Amino acid sequence: MVERKEKELLLQEASRQQLVRGQIDRREFMSRTLVAGLGMAGVGVAAKYGFGSALAEDRPLTPTFYQWIEDLHPGIPTVNGEFPGINYQIAPVEGFGIERFVAEAKNKDSTWDIYVGQTPFVEMSAMVEADVIEPWDDYIPKDVLDDIIPSIREENMIDGKMYGWPFLLDVIGTGWHSGLTTQAGLPDAAPATWDEQLEHAKAIVESGVAPFGTTFDSHGWRCVAPMAHSMNPNIYTSEGLFDFTSEAAIEALVLMKKLMAYANPDILLEGASDGGV
Repeated sequence: MVERKEKELLLQEASRQQLVRGQIDRREFMSRTLVAGLGMAGVGVAAKYGFGSALAEDRPLTPTFYQWIEDLHPGIPTVNGEFPGINYQIAPVEGFGIERFVAEAKNKDSTWDIYVGQTPFVEMSAMVEADVIEPWDDYIPKDVLDDIIPSIREENMIDGKMYGWPFLLDVIGTGWHSGLTTQAGLPDAAPATWDEQLEHAKAIVESGVAPFGTTFDSHGWRCVAPMAHSMNPNIYTSEGLFDFTSEAAIEALVLMKKLMAYANPDILLEGASDGGV
């Protein structure tokens, strides 16, 4: 591990010197950074010494992150302190809105260089259509691209180009507030069935320990689709798309309606209680 770290530092320093002397450009530097596995260290060098003409010379490297990323990882600002040349910002994308990105791109005056947190089938597709972003292919060496799991790589591709750099694999799970469930006399564990979920939600409300007993993410790919899949995995069309007419899909919608009886009243109002994402 120590030997590998030393090699990474040597590669970082060599690339930094070439970048400063103008012997390599932004694209080459990014490629070397990814190959060497430098990660944030590479970004730190880029922020300190610049990427050359490919970026505006009168401002630092400016990435923008979705709010939920910092909410879940509050240590990010501390990490940012190690890279003073980076102008870290929170993305103005409540409700998956990309209007600001599109408007600035049309004026050739984009505020941000990298957008972290996009969903491939939501903002990424829209930004590609609006000609807001460019693909990663010219920045990432082919052997690195080929090392990405095919299905994950495909999820981030449009017309044969990769526009999203995957960093998070979404999974569907459940969480509970053990303090509230214990007060309501419920087990300190996730409900094993949807019927138990309903029973526990009702018990919490009726016990008076909380005004609401359950909630769920109202976006279709995070509620009706996974709920239906848990009931019957064969809910997809021959094209691989979710079949909203399947019996399981209808059953999932009925379940959501039942859960809403014990949920926060703004559960379907995007941005009211879910941060708009």
